[in-house]
Amino acid sequence: MGHRSFRLTVPSVEPPWTGPGPGEDLVAAGGTDRGQRRDNNEDCFAVVKLPGEGTLLVVADGLGGAEGGEVASQTAVETLLAELTQRALSADDMPGRALTRAIKRANDALREVARERLELQDFGTTLTAALVLGSDLWLSHVGDSRAYRWSGGHLEQLTRDHTMAQRMREQGLVGPKQRIPNWENVLYNALGPSGETPQVEERHERLEAGDRLLLCSDGLTRHLGYRELGRALASDQHPEALVRQLVDDANRAGGEDNITAVVARIG
Repeated sequence: MGHRSFRLTVPSVEPPWTGPGPGEDLVAAGGTDRGQRRDNNEDCFAVVKLPGEGTLLVVADGLGGAEGGEVASQTAVETLLAELTQRALSADDMPGRALTRAIKRANDALREVARERLELQDFGTTLTAALVLGSDLWLSHVGDSRAYRWSGGHLEQLTRDHTMAQRMREQGLVGPKQRIPNWENVLYNALGPSGETPQVEERHERLEAGDRLLLCSDGLTRHLGYRELGRALASDQHPEALVRQLVDDANRAGGEDNITAVVARIG
């Protein structure tokens, strides 16, 4: 079972930042693998210590096949980082607002790329971003990549899948846990040049010491459910070891898609 495409990182800025120092309350790592069925990896992620204060966690899952999806996810993540790492957040700038504004700028960047490259008219990407500032978590989300929190012995999904299947469940057209195979991966909300303005879902949470955060692409969650994710996050492993375990578990379960996970431990 090969992992030739696996990439792992810990938070970094200039100069490199490789873990929590004195007084710092978060340690995080991320990794991505192309899986067992795909020839290339259209996922992209980032784990970055921001100027001044805070850590940014990002996962994006590209759409459009081969080069299109890869370009879309990388463009979105790179634009998001550029927007948020150029300067420290000002005291009067709400973190959630800044995060959502950066995601909208990433969508503009995708439109600009599509105008220059006609073969990328149908590309796009999901994007789930978490900004951790002390004990505050700010989430901004588009698509069906997910964010979870393990806290007090419980696992909670913090994001909502923007898929047609989930919309049908929310509208009561099918049961709340019923799967609809033909619609589970059909997105109604994503970044890209489709002409529709993406709706960025926002959330703010307070974190406690010992909480763990997981951001991931659907290549992970199509193979690992609540029980498997909860069991992994309940362990006392370092985030780097957790990322490797989660990716390995998804590959052993079939690895039908690209697999990306970012794990952060609070306190």
